[in-house]
Amino acid sequence: MITIEEALRIIDEEGKVIGTERVELTDALNKVLAEDIYSKDTLPPFNKSAMDGYAIKFRDTECCQCGNEIELYVKALVRAGDYYEGTLNSKEAIKIMTGAPVPNGSDAVIQIEKVKENGNKVIISDYIKENTNIIKMGEEIKSGELALEKGKIIRPTEIGFLASLGYSKVVIQKSPKVALITTGDELLDITASLEKGKIRNSNEYSLMALCKNSQVDFISLGVVCDDKEALKKKILKGLKEADIVITSGGVSAGDFDFVENVLEEIGAKINFTSVAIKPGKPVTFATIDNKLFFGLPGNPLSVITTFEEFVKPAIKKMKGYKEVYEEKMLVTAGNDFKAKKDRRKFIYVNIINKGGKYYAYDLGSQCSNHLMTMSKANGIIIMPEGVNKITKGEVVNGRFIFK
Repeated sequence: MITIEEALRIIDEEGKVIGTERVELTDALNKVLAEDIYSKDTLPPFNKSAMDGYAIKFRDTECCQCGNEIELYVKALVRAGDYYEGTLNSKEAIKIMTGAPVPNGSDAVIQIEKVKENGNKVIISDYIKENTNIIKMGEEIKSGELALEKGKIIRPTEIGFLASLGYSKVVIQKSPKVALITTGDELLDITASLEKGKIRNSNEYSLMALCKNSQVDFISLGVVCDDKEALKKKILKGLKEADIVITSGGVSAGDFDFVENVLEEIGAKINFTSVAIKPGKPVTFATIDNKLFFGLPGNPLSVITTFEEFVKPAIKKMKGYKEVYEEKMLVTAGNDFKAKKDRRKFIYVNIINKGGKYYAYDLGSQCSNHLMTMSKANGIIIMPEGVNKITKGEVVNGRFIFK
């Protein structure tokens, strides 16, 4: 067995970004920007009103500092999208809508809620400072300035910003394509009735969901029986069609576990076959022709754990993400937890925030066949190697899952 840190180091060294592509703006969501973006325009392109109200000269309201009121003549209305050609004079006001250009001669906008309207006049009793409720031309960005740096993850806010700058397409880092292969003579279709010695094929669906959750395209090559040649054919197909191939099952030392043999036969570089993690010890990682291969265990809990711990960071690395590992936090044990101390244990728990502190509570069996425990969990706590007990009240590392 190698340590988790060593496994992650090897995976990180082998994982490479796979190129760039130019895509439609909405297709860039959650992708990594592969070019610096410079503003084509000055934004806003004019002084604009931040409120519905009245454009005025602020000095007209100076008398309001002594408790007086002022009455201004309303000479026009400016809607968003309109433009007033004239100039505002003293003792005048122009009704203005949010986003509309501030008229020449105006240096403040008073909110509509702060005035009394009287026909074609408006009464003001508050002193309004210069530039109140005015968004200045170029306040957001000026033409030619750097708007977004290469390497930025494009969120909905960046989509809107890019649209405001006039970008309909952008260059992004390509996302890897994943091929999924599920192995095992014991597997039935999920709609089938259970038979002696058989179980339903949950791993394929877990892996498809994990890929979707990682926002990566995938193809599922279905279930392959415990036959070496059949498995080889599927793996070669996966390597041809995808950047990452993932199998579940067939990676232990049993008579019908053929993954390692197939990898040797096709000339793959096998980097490791066992990691000191529980659940999920029999993990195989190999590379061939710049493609990544992950052989995950067959037990359902182990499949999900090892995907999250090893495959997900590789996907992020290949997508161009700078931060690829899930952030840990300090969690206080709400119960005692016990386990063997030969490997690092990922214990599925319910994490609750109490008074600004996180507490982890036991959910029962951590057997690697029990998906029901994981379905109740919202996080994990991590029991280090060499430790066989976490005592109630002890502070340990943990994190939320599937966020």
